[in-house]
Amino acid sequence: MASLQSKAVKGVAALGVGKGIGRLISFANTIILARILSPDDYGLMAMAMVVCGFITFFNEIGLGSAIIQREEVSDKQLNGAFSIALLASFVLYGITYLLAPSIGGFYNNPQIGDMLRWLAVSFVFGGLATISSALISKNMQFKALAGVEFLTIVVQALSTLAFAVTGYKAWSLVFGYVISQLVRMIFIIFVARWKPTKLGEFKEALSLIKFGLTVTYSRLTWYCYSNAATFIVGKVSGEKQLGLYSMAGTLATLPTTHITSLVGQVTSSAFAKLQNNLVELNKLLNGFTAGLSLINFPVLAGMAITAPELVPILLGPQWLAIVLPMQIMCVTGFIRTVSPLLTQALTFAGKAHVTAQYTTICAFVIPSTVLVGVYWRGIEGVAILSLLAYSILTFILLLLCKKHIKMKVKTYLLQLITPILASLAMVFAVFLSKMLLIDYLNIIPLFILEVTLGIFTYLLWLIYVQKKGLYQLKQVLQHLGLSQQKLTRWPFNNLNNNHYKT
Repeated sequence: MASLQSKAVKGVAALGVGKGIGRLISFANTIILARILSPDDYGLMAMAMVVCGFITFFNEIGLGSAIIQREEVSDKQLNGAFSIALLASFVLYGITYLLAPSIGGFYNNPQIGDMLRWLAVSFVFGGLATISSALISKNMQFKALAGVEFLTIVVQALSTLAFAVTGYKAWSLVFGYVISQLVRMIFIIFVARWKPTKLGEFKEALSLIKFGLTVTYSRLTWYCYSNAATFIVGKVSGEKQLGLYSMAGTLATLPTTHITSLVGQVTSSAFAKLQNNLVELNKLLNGFTAGLSLINFPVLAGMAITAPELVPILLGPQWLAIVLPMQIMCVTGFIRTVSPLLTQALTFAGKAHVTAQYTTICAFVIPSTVLVGVYWRGIEGVAILSLLAYSILTFILLLLCKKHIKMKVKTYLLQLITPILASLAMVFAVFLSKMLLIDYLNIIPLFILEVTLGIFTYLLWLIYVQKKGLYQLKQVLQHLGLSQQKLTRWPFNNLNNNHYKT
């Protein structure tokens, strides 16, 4: 268990460095694009991508997850899975190409149909890379995967910006995405060093299909409820309101989504290896939940409290309408950044059918909530009711984990206490400084002061008030290979390790 956890933590670190730097570039690119493109441009892309993203899940029929979950997979099964994924990708491309005009008609904008036809090319790229990508994750080649992710993000950022500055507007987002997916496919295949030895061995892959279809169903329902707001707001309120909502969501999730995503990439293979040892699986789940919350919660809390200054500084005054929705989405992020680990644990512990049941419930609740919210108070109503819905649904998910993977809910929730309290202390300190200094400082120096004060408050809370978070950080650093000698220095020197073990 120790070596597996250490390998998983190192995998997260490797992916974190690659994707972290890439995300910084992506974030800077988003800010630049927000000043070149309009909310309408982002709205058009969001409408097209919600359809494209839904169809993408049929690309591999969950075969990648099935390969990761299986302890042993034969060459014939890999050949068969590749053949199925490739065939599915071409079929999906053809269907999307034919239906694109009708989808554009649904949104009353033919341009969306044209954009979909280009975006659908990425289906073929995804089908070609399916098996190679699964093998990279299964073999825990996370350093190589980090490099691929970094290159993909950089290529997308640079190509999108190049098209935007030359006047392609919403199309710059389309072309940037397609080019990045082509580059990703090439490097994934190169890194995996796997190629099919024979095509058409469909029967050999049938044993992978059952698990794969269950996973695909869960992902489809997850995608439906996660993107319900994009679909409904776009239809009811139009592309401008959707563009505002989409940008609010982008800002609220951009600093944390990649962290949650990369942890999920690593833990899927780790959970699969521990599927017959639920005690150790839960220890790993709790450990990663603690680490994820220590990183994500302060970022989300900081963005929520500084949003009135952050939005006009980064995006300009034309985006001020997103401040309140963004703040609410940041609070929702406290739930949405840790709950994916719970569904990962269920799925790769062999309980994919339970995940499917949960996502089915979500697929009914969230869209209904969004529909009521958008008619109630527009995008603000959607954000408010989504927070309420996700809170209730996550409680249900905890009960399912307690029943099916023997998770101790109290122990799990205890992992969240320290980062929540530290984040609240940070919010209070920033709020107080804002009230005292808002009449004396311009917006930029006020924002810099808020960020600096927030970081120091959060760190000092962990070091001097609630040291359990510091102990959890020390454990992570140990798994990364940092020497014990260095971990006896400040601020770790006064820790009583036995006192903080759960």
